[in-house]
Amino acid sequence: MWTAPEWEKTAKSRDSIWESIRGKGRDITQPLTLYELVGIALRNNPDTREAWQNARAAEAKTKQEQGASYPQLTGEMDFTKDKVVSNRELDKKNVRDFGGTLKATYLILDFGGRSADIEQATQLTLEANFLFNQAIQDLFLATSTGYYSYYSSKANVEAAEADVESTRKSYEAAQTRLTAGLGVKLDVLQSKSDYDEALYSLEEAKASRQEAKANLAKVLGFSADTDFEIVDPAELPTDIKEEEVSDLIEEALRQRPDIAAARASLRAKEAAVKSANSDLWPTLNVGGSMGSARYDYFGAGKASTVDNAYTGYLSVEWDIFDGFKNLAVRREAQAQADAERESLMQTELGASADVWTKYYNFKTSVKKREFSEAYYASATESYELALQGYKAGLKNILDLLEAQRSLSAARSRLIQSEHDLFVSLAELVHATGAIGLKGEKFITGVNPQDNR
Repeated sequence: MWTAPEWEKTAKSRDSIWESIRGKGRDITQPLTLYELVGIALRNNPDTREAWQNARAAEAKTKQEQGASYPQLTGEMDFTKDKVVSNRELDKKNVRDFGGTLKATYLILDFGGRSADIEQATQLTLEANFLFNQAIQDLFLATSTGYYSYYSSKANVEAAEADVESTRKSYEAAQTRLTAGLGVKLDVLQSKSDYDEALYSLEEAKASRQEAKANLAKVLGFSADTDFEIVDPAELPTDIKEEEVSDLIEEALRQRPDIAAARASLRAKEAAVKSANSDLWPTLNVGGSMGSARYDYFGAGKASTVDNAYTGYLSVEWDIFDGFKNLAVRREAQAQADAERESLMQTELGASADVWTKYYNFKTSVKKREFSEAYYASATESYELALQGYKAGLKNILDLLEAQRSLSAARSRLIQSEHDLFVSLAELVHATGAIGLKGEKFITGVNPQDNR
């Protein structure tokens, strides 16, 4: 393996970025609500700050292009000293030349190229700012999803512990019957097998819980070993207010930041076509200069002169033939604009499909949760009856184990259906382009603050 040099090892030991991560809030004593988690993520997660710096860079690029609207002023100064040493007095020379020039140029006409460049940079700035909004919206979704996933992982641990308890009861019942001479060894072995499997699943659930917590910590901008806990989510509404899905699609196309960014990108490409088209035509410039120079001579005699010069001009520049380069550049810009237009169309179609899919995913999640609750209730009652029947000798071990497995599956399905319900609502809010948790009010008509 390659060995790093000592200077690189020293630099690594002073990792300021990791130190800044470590310096963030740790060992949070109070459990955090989803809204508090979002606040932490907005402060700590680097994705939004990266998007904001990209927006600032785009703004600076716009100001660069706007600079072409002003005259360009250039100053020059020079100093020259020339000395010749000779045995002949007439050949000796000692000359000093000092002067300065101030030049000004201004572009009068370029057939829209300058304004097109400014428009292109402006639209790219708008795109970057819309993408910043999208980064915030994505962070809300990531935080919500991470929060619900961690909550579900904790519930899965509790369910696994309940499975361990129910399989333990079955195992003990089989042992009791065997001790009383009413059962067989096979019943004990089968129930013991299920008990061991439940213990195995419990350890898997604990590992998944730690993984989900680490994923949530990453979204929050914390290191994975940060100590924090969450408040269980409040009961969310189980239906969407009466509103046509077509209205949701129209609303999404009006307010989704990614759609707005794509439209700005298209306008930037169209401005690039205008800029490339202007390169096919001449440019008209006006300019002037003023300068002063002082000449000092020290030789056989001494002389000094001062010269002042003033110049004004009007110039026309035109690439009459460039091997069709500018024409090819314009064709490339037009093709890119046409491609961007098709991409925008695909993005808008995708947004409508996204809202449609997320809308019906939420509707389906509501029904699945209702059925999972009914399934869990019936599986719980079935298991209790099977356990009592087995203890009384009315049921065999297979009936008991089947009821036990159904109860375990019902627990898992109920937890998964709750997770899907929470996540599907968050995804629907995201799909409609609502910024932040206020989207819950847009979708459900309920103020999120009521659930704090």
